[in-house]
Amino acid sequence: MNPPEGWGTVPSRNLSYEFDEPNRGVGHRKPIPKGEGQSGKESSPSRIHIWLYSRPMAETTKKIALQTLGCRLNQYETEKMAAELYPFGFRRAEPGEKADLYIINTCTVTHRADSDCRQMVKKAARENPNGKVVVAGCYVDNDPALIGGISGVHVLIKNKEKERIASILPSQLPDLFDREPDSSCSTNITDFHGHNRAWLKVSDGCNQWCSFCIIPTVRGRLRNRPVNDIVSEVSSLVANGYNEIVLTGVHLGHYKNRQTEPQAKNLASLCRMILDRTEVKRIRLSSIEPQTVREELVQVYAESAGRICRHMHIPLQSGSSRILKLMQRPYDQNTYIKRVTAVKEAQPNTIVGADVIVGFPGETDADFGQTKRLAESGLIDYLHVFSYSDRPGTPASQMSDKISPEVIKERNAILSEISERNRAKAHLRQVGERLEVIAEHRKPHDREFFGVADNFIKVKLSWEIDGGKRLIPIRVTAACDEFVVGMVEN
Repeated sequence: MNPPEGWGTVPSRNLSYEFDEPNRGVGHRKPIPKGEGQSGKESSPSRIHIWLYSRPMAETTKKIALQTLGCRLNQYETEKMAAELYPFGFRRAEPGEKADLYIINTCTVTHRADSDCRQMVKKAARENPNGKVVVAGCYVDNDPALIGGISGVHVLIKNKEKERIASILPSQLPDLFDREPDSSCSTNITDFHGHNRAWLKVSDGCNQWCSFCIIPTVRGRLRNRPVNDIVSEVSSLVANGYNEIVLTGVHLGHYKNRQTEPQAKNLASLCRMILDRTEVKRIRLSSIEPQTVREELVQVYAESAGRICRHMHIPLQSGSSRILKLMQRPYDQNTYIKRVTAVKEAQPNTIVGADVIVGFPGETDADFGQTKRLAESGLIDYLHVFSYSDRPGTPASQMSDKISPEVIKERNAILSEISERNRAKAHLRQVGERLEVIAEHRKPHDREFFGVADNFIKVKLSWEIDGGKRLIPIRVTAACDEFVVGMVEN
């Protein structure tokens, strides 16, 4: 009895193991029928054959751990780097398992982000002193000497080098990259590790140059991907079971690619083409600037029949038009109110979130009061509140009239409390509503876990629900401060 191509034969006692799913190593026991031995004679009862399938990468024990700080764009780029490295024989390390290669994709938007990055790098170096630590992303672009000087760091990868990581690391870390990549292994993103929703990068870079922000320096100028590439990637993710795809970019609202694709004139056009050309159940727009929420985008949103999620994160930064001008934000308070109102009127039960910076240089009590009143107006359902900190090299860092840390802390606490009240009110409005929920990745042995509705409401799910990437219909029966609960509907 000859084994199939790619399988080996091993002597054993009296049973044969035939694997139904060789790629997963799942098998069942099955006695060898008489007369089916390799010699063509009756098999001996003291000898059987075990067919073991060996994948091209089965012999390796190289493990890779990837960690991400910061935005959804970073999340996407982390998974893309992972996909580029899998053909070299790496597998993802399990939680708590030592890795041979650590890749930390960093953020530098605030001083706290910088500190978190440094701590994560040091932790990786301690976890496995024999492992190799690669630091990538915005912190590397912003301060390579500082992050590269941390003990245990072996390689730095700038943002523009992430796409070439598969050609950079083999020359820098030859001991880990001791084989040619498997050409049959795709480098397309087909899975987002630990997530049941997918991210998709449609653009990178920013041309806005807000006075407080370092991102244009570390990410470069705006570059947009071709529509056909985006649509193809959406279709690939849908084929792999994803029902929600989050479109992301530093400056998402300024998407266009008219030079090579005349029909790709703006984000509204991109959304329309994704909806027309793919079977994706729903797409979500990540953070989008208020001045880019124009009439055509609102119209596509209204006509999407729920395929564009009823949730937008529209940064405010300040409710004071005077401070917005100092921030070099290209809108004022009235523009913000007008655009957010249009979004909420276009689709019932739309949830809107906003970023706010407190303590920007020169922010008076009156300026803060305008932000507070807008936050309490009912227009915004939750806030991400940031305390201002100088980023070296930005115009704001050179401004006088800095706000004391005590005042910044007090203002942050006030807005954070308002955000909690607004979120609780939004949860109360969901009672009686039917929401379609995608479970967050479930941890082993958890008795309860949560999901995300299309309007970004957090929903507590019963442990009996199997979760996964599917859409779960939930009728909301009660609201809590942090989440809502409900019953599964057929």
